[in-house]
Amino acid sequence: MIDLKGIRNIVLDLGGVILELDVNRSIKALSELGLTGLEDLDIIFSKYPFFLEFETGRINAGQFMDALTARLGDHAPREKILEAWNAMILGFRPDTINLLTQLKAKYRMFLLSNTNAIHEVYYNNLLHMEHGIPNLTDIFEKVYYSHDLNMRKPDHEIFQHILADSRLTARETLYIDDTEVHVKAAGDLGIHGYHLRLPQRITEVLCL
Repeated sequence: MIDLKGIRNIVLDLGGVILELDVNRSIKALSELGLTGLEDLDIIFSKYPFFLEFETGRINAGQFMDALTARLGDHAPREKILEAWNAMILGFRPDTINLLTQLKAKYRMFLLSNTNAIHEVYYNNLLHMEHGIPNLTDIFEKVYYSHDLNMRKPDHEIFQHILADSRLTARETLYIDDTEVHVKAAGDLGIHGYHLRLPQRITEVLCL
């Protein structure tokens, strides 16, 4: 259990922390459509730079879909490509949503995610359909997305931006992420970090 003594602000990662993900579902679906040599997201980003460009907002959703369609050819319908890209997103657990609602009453809550415009629409639609909450902005004081900021974790500048933009004191701030290098980057700036090691769940380490 995380000790929240002295903590006033909580910053959470999205995928793997509050949003259930299975990246292999998208890798498998894209491979079946003809995108070759996929093993994990790091390989995808290095082999196909337009994925990283999309995640950092340097190209928009239409340009991303055009680039992906060009790689796959005319045999892959755009709706199937979109379905494959969104396949990794599984949804939000009810106990996670309940925890976030409780935490919101006691702490300033923020979300920080390496994500993209297509996934943002998809997971917010799931949140609305499954839990009646229109948008993650209804849970968090502010959301910080890589594609809006043109920067991504683990770069220090994205954490510096959050601290400055929301006027947070690092020593009063807790950051939780399922990627260790992201937690380390936050720690470099004096933010208290916690590495959530899957299959560990946030509801097991945070409790009021």
